[in-house]
Amino acid sequence: MENNAKQTTTEQARTAKETMADKMESFRTTAGEHLDVVAAQLDEMRDKLVAQAQEFGKDIDVDGLKAKATEHFDAVKASTADNVTNLQTEAEKVFASAAAKADKLSDVAEDKFDEMKAEAAVHLEAANLKLEELKAEAALQIEAAKEKAKGIWNQLFGQ
Repeated sequence: MENNAKQTTTEQARTAKETMADKMESFRTTAGEHLDVVAAQLDEMRDKLVAQAQEFGKDIDVDGLKAKATEHFDAVKASTADNVTNLQTEAEKVFASAAAKADKLSDVAEDKFDEMKAEAAVHLEAANLKLEELKAEAALQIEAAKEKAKGIWNQLFGQ
């Protein structure tokens, strides 16, 4: 039973850690996918802007606009990537904190279990002592009853 409770506590802590790790990995994957989609959309928007500029006239500095658009979109991509990295860092900190708390709770549960085990051992020993006392008392009473029965037998049958 002792090992069962410790295993259950340890298993719950391990399961919580695995769940948090799975969620963290899912977050990373999703964030990376969103970043790729945003980057593709920004590239597409830049290409559309350049195409529209080329349609409006030859007097427009298309290469200059393309360079500026590329510069702005690259800045947005970099900013988005930084934000995703910062979010991932924060998520990792939260994960590490939660894992540490899970470990601490597991340790506390194991300590409490050990305390309860020690207390149960004390109660068991006391119960064993009381049982031994009751056995001794019962043996004395049985012996007294036997002697009384012998006395009655002797009185009735005269032996």
